[in-house]
This record gives sequence, C-alpha cells and structure tokens, in this order.
Amino acid sequence: MFGVPWAGSARFCAYRGPMALPPLVEPSGPLSPTETARLLQVRSLPQLRLPPIDELGHRRLANARVLVLGAGGLSAPALRSLAAAGVGTIGLCDVGELDVDALVLATTTVLTLSPDTAVVAHDEALTAESAARILGGYDLILDGSDISPQPFLVGDTCAALGLPLVWGSVARGNAELSVFWSTPPRRSGQRSTQLRDFFGADPSALLAAPADPGVLGALRGQAGALLAAEAIRVITGTGEPLIGRVLTIDAETGRFDAAPLPVLQPVPTGAADSVGVPAGTAAAFTATATATATATATEE
Repeated sequence: MFGVPWAGSARFCAYRGPMALPPLVEPSGPLSPTETARLLQVRSLPQLRLPPIDELGHRRLANARVLVLGAGGLSAPALRSLAAAGVGTIGLCDVGELDVDALVLATTTVLTLSPDTAVVAHDEALTAESAARILGGYDLILDGSDISPQPFLVGDTCAALGLPLVWGSVARGNAELSVFWSTPPRRSGQRSTQLRDFFGADPSALLAAPADPGVLGALRGQAGALLAAEAIRVITGTGEPLIGRVLTIDAETGRFDAAPLPVLQPVPTGAADSVGVPAGTAAAFTATATATATATATEE
C-alpha cells in the first residue's frame, strides 16, 4: 500500500501481466487552434489531474463518446476532468429518479470547461427497457453514481454490449475503482471481466451503509478524477488501465492498494430479476463473457 497520484501505475502491488491495450477510439482530424490553446490552459490546473496525453491522444478524445451515469457522487469530478480533457461527446444520464436540475447543472459545467464538447442529456430514466438503447450509443460508460436502485443493470448491459465500464464507488466506506470489460481486444492478454466478478450475484453488497459524510467529499473528488483518468487511458490506449484489478483508497489513511479481481463466477438463473434486468439475461451475459475469455486464452 502506498500513496501515489495515479491508478494503474506499475508501482501498484506486485501485479504482473500484459496490460497494453490498443486505443479504443480512432483519432479525429486536427484540433482547432482554439481547442489546442484551451488544452494548454486547462493542463496547468492541478486540481483536474489530467494524465499525460500527446496530440494524437487528444484527437482520439475529441472523437470519443462517453456516457457518464449520475450527476453527483464520483461522477461530478469525473465529468469535469473528462470535459477538460476534451472528450468530444459526453452523455449524461441518471441511474435513479430523474433530476433535471442536476442534468442542467452538469451540462453547464461541461460547456464551461469545453465549449466544443457535444453534450447529450438523456431526459429519461435508465431502465431494463432503455439501458441497451442508451448505452449502445457510446464508446465507453463511466459509472460513479455510487448507489443505484438497480445495482447490476449497467454492468450487465455493458457486458452484453461489449462496452468498457469504468466504475467507482465510495458507498462502502473506502473508494473502490475498476474497469470491467467483457470483450477486451483479442491478444491483449486481458481476461473478460464484469461487475458481477467483484460483487457476485448478491446486490446487497452494493447497498451497504455509506461512510462518514465528512470523509466522502474529499475522497469522492480524488476518486472521481481517477475514474476520468482510467477512461482516458482506455480511449487513448496509454498507460495501464485497471482491467482485471480493483483499486482501493483507504478513507482514513489515503493509502492505495490494487488487487486482482476474482475469477469469473456463474450467475444463478433468475438472479437478475431482483436487480432490474430481465430474467435469464444476466446468465446469458455471463455465458457470453466466459466464452470470450476462453477464446482469448486459447489464442494466447
């Protein structure tokens, strides 16, 4: 355990394994002089904690479509960092009761930091019926909403669609972050992972009592910036994303610790009914992810 500024660093734990990933998004055309000047300005702001990115990486970000779930929790600081980094399209969607005022405020925040970013505010609730349609329009999903009334809906939908899910929470006292991807690029050496690998089939683990509110503010800001950094790494193909690992930040000491995710476990038939996913769908998600992991291992 140690305190370092960036998740995914080679200094974390004794984890060993191939971590290089190809970029998720193709680059856009050349950046405008206005956008180039803006990026130079925001990179001087230490509170945004943007990781090192070259010009090609910024063009990939400009061409990326990222959906941020929730306007509060860890999503708020993550949203600021994504906008400052120049993500081209940012979608906003609530995971619980629709809060129009929060979506308007989040939209204003994005456009203030990055006027060229296209903001898509989804004015409908995320449900089992709408999830695939909404999430399917993006390259990557970032969920920092902390507590969802349907804990596995987002994770199972991302697994089914093959979308990378950058996930984080401080709802259980410490900050926990990871990147789940059911279909990582072949020959990357990465195994298939999804949210159920971390929590199993029991949604109650996601609904534990939150930590002391006095600790949550600073911790959420730190963890939210790290979530944005993970998304940037996956989009640009730089650094070592937390695929197959979970990063924990101790709320009391501020120490960082990264550990491997457990091996994929099967989901009992019908378990999805209690978490907002149609019956039988979660088991199908898991079967698909297992097959992908096996195929990748065979190729290696």
